[in-house]
Amino acid sequence: MKHTDTALIVEMHPAFHLNIGTAYLIKRMSGHPSHPFAAIVATDHAGPEPVSGPWDDVPILSLFRPKSVFPNFRIGLGLMDPLAFSLQRKRVERFLKERGIKRLFILIANNARFAGFAAQLAPHLPRDVYIVDDFIADSHIYRVDPKTAQKALNRLVTKSERVFTISPLYAQDLEEEYGRPCEFLPILVNDRLLEFHKDRTPVKSLVLEHAGDNGKNLTIHHAGQIHHLYAGALAEFIVVLRRTAREIGKQITLELYGNIQVKDIESLLNVDLAVEGPESKGPFKINVCGEVSMEELTDAQKGADFLLLVNSFEPVLKKQIRCSFSSKVCEYMASGVPILVYAPDYSSLTAYLGENNAAHLITQRDPEQIRQRLKEIIADPTRTAPALAARQLAVDNHSGKAFFDRIAHD
Repeated sequence: MKHTDTALIVEMHPAFHLNIGTAYLIKRMSGHPSHPFAAIVATDHAGPEPVSGPWDDVPILSLFRPKSVFPNFRIGLGLMDPLAFSLQRKRVERFLKERGIKRLFILIANNARFAGFAAQLAPHLPRDVYIVDDFIADSHIYRVDPKTAQKALNRLVTKSERVFTISPLYAQDLEEEYGRPCEFLPILVNDRLLEFHKDRTPVKSLVLEHAGDNGKNLTIHHAGQIHHLYAGALAEFIVVLRRTAREIGKQITLELYGNIQVKDIESLLNVDLAVEGPESKGPFKINVCGEVSMEELTDAQKGADFLLLVNSFEPVLKKQIRCSFSSKVCEYMASGVPILVYAPDYSSLTAYLGENNAAHLITQRDPEQIRQRLKEIIADPTRTAPALAARQLAVDNHSGKAFFDRIAHD
């Protein structure tokens, strides 16, 4: 990719101070030191004020949206996005022409309205597309007819020179559906995080290496959102952890980090934190740690025995599970701490981490089988080995250099 002729087309303004999910991916892409994008076209957003960053010298055109123009009248205004976007198409194309843009790199998350706009934008320009969510399945969130969303996907896939996806399984699915090459593009991890973890050995790894056991306490760390793709599986796993703690005679603590309220955790996970909270005297407890700084989060991960990833086993969510790939996976891989995955075998997590021997996988849903597999993992004195493979995978596939080398054009 030349640094002077490609525009990034994204759903959210890249300068917003957000460090999770798609917003963080956009921030990393637009703010990379090599400035691979000559211009950025983004939707406006009713939220925090933009912050300064490496993207400051990249021209940005922000598309207005009715709900940001009229922030006090939010109800129903989002439905006017397609009209607002269509009225600004000439404005966008003039912006691209003035800056000599010769190629588009389109990033699509779950907003089917924006996908429809991006699919129609500047048809004379060659483009690549990066699809990071199943926006057809999520079209109801934005009140978009699934058939309209499907048309947008059809155009994006058939009219783009290269199609990238966030999931290796979704890339395979699109290849089969459309009969054309589609590529898995691993998402970015913060290069500073890779450097931070480079020469640091996790606390529990040292204990295992020198003592062969980690005593009576076991810490399992979970960071990030707990939404519909995760909550059910996490609740199931908690039931197994509770029983396993009693059977193996260890104190197991599940740490939950992220911006989520205690009452929501209790409701989503069917737990009573008054009984199983940090003051619990039983063999299993849940510690709700809330949202902390990146430095505090990495320190917490370093002290854990396992970093937990889960995906729902519900059949109705199968396609979304194949399509999605959590951004926290990269942070986990960089840490050097063993990753524990509870997810179906059709999950992108199990496919990617399993293929690279970079995690401990539990893909059965039967409680007895889960317990047996969990006991085997806990008792394994070499259980830190996959963490070394995961760390190397983060460097090889998820660094800024690896990412931009993949999307480069000769």
